[in-house]
Amino acid sequence: MKRISWMLGFLMLLLFVAACTTTKAPIRKGPDPLMQRRKAVLAYNRAVKTLGSKRANYHTAVQDLEKALALDPKFYEAHYNLGLLMARGNDPKRSEQEYKKALKLKPGDRKTLFNLTELFVSLKRYDAAVEVLEALVEDNPGDQEARNNLAVIYRLKGDHKKATEQARYVLDRNPKQVMAYNNLATIFSEQGRHEMAEDLFRRALALEPDNPRVLNNLGLARLKQGKVQEGLEMFEKAIKANPRLTEAGLNAAVVFMASGAYNRARLAYRKVVRSVPGFLPALVGQAVAERAMGRFNQAEKAYQQILGLDADNTESLFNLGLLYMRHKEKPAWACEAFKKALNSKRINKEQVKQAKGFLEDLRLNHPKKCGKGSKSP
Repeated sequence: MKRISWMLGFLMLLLFVAACTTTKAPIRKGPDPLMQRRKAVLAYNRAVKTLGSKRANYHTAVQDLEKALALDPKFYEAHYNLGLLMARGNDPKRSEQEYKKALKLKPGDRKTLFNLTELFVSLKRYDAAVEVLEALVEDNPGDQEARNNLAVIYRLKGDHKKATEQARYVLDRNPKQVMAYNNLATIFSEQGRHEMAEDLFRRALALEPDNPRVLNNLGLARLKQGKVQEGLEMFEKAIKANPRLTEAGLNAAVVFMASGAYNRARLAYRKVVRSVPGFLPALVGQAVAERAMGRFNQAEKAYQQILGLDADNTESLFNLGLLYMRHKEKPAWACEAFKKALNSKRINKEQVKQAKGFLEDLRLNHPKKCGKGSKSP
């Protein structure tokens, strides 16, 4: 009897629950996943198109990538490209976050892993970069690309012994590995062993005459020997072989700037920007060259491009303030630029002192346009 009464109670409970579920309630449909994905792809494609245009608007591209991820948080390509843009835009923390999100979606993705190590190297976080690459080598000891990159990072750390070990490990197993010759040659060049370096560079170029990285490093080796023209020739060959190799373009531009050939430097920087939209060092260099030539309108546009990608770029804010104050006769705009520079978290003590001094001068000379009696932020 107790069992029957328990079962009746159970049945009543089921009926009660069923009765509750049959009451009418407003039906709320969630977003259509396919439609969300389509919208995300459209936003992503807009970002790619924006970056590829002649007047690339990096801020808009970032907004479109973020919109794509809001619609589809599992959009690997959007995370990866946002990581690239954040790295170029001097937001390494965000860049690292996006690369790691991309890796969660595609664990072990080599393209993302190598870009992550490149980010770590740019921040001089060499141990973090080594950790990523050693994990790849541990899984696959014959991974020549990872070992070559390890050789580069050990060299940057100043550990020539470990760098040499990695390069020789690759060459012992593959005597035709061009980048291993290149890495070993670069180590010898840094050690001042120029004859050995030249011999190894020649071996590398005998295997791949147009290898842009070898040509670039040979150019650097020639500069170390005081052979400036020969160095420039190597950089130009490297750029011709691969216009997207930013190092070669920047190296050529730096040589031109040092020699006072500002127009050639400007063209070299601009070529890098066209090949790799949003590449901050080239944009900064282009702005400096434009200003040195007295092309103030073009310099202003270049600084604005930089700030569109990196709104907190202190150097650009500071130089834009100088441009408005000294050359464009726009005191109100100069004041605004200096105030933003002072609010930047990356400003140094000397820049703070100079910016405050410029603000005081502007307020004395242009009280109506620069806020008479107001205090520096």
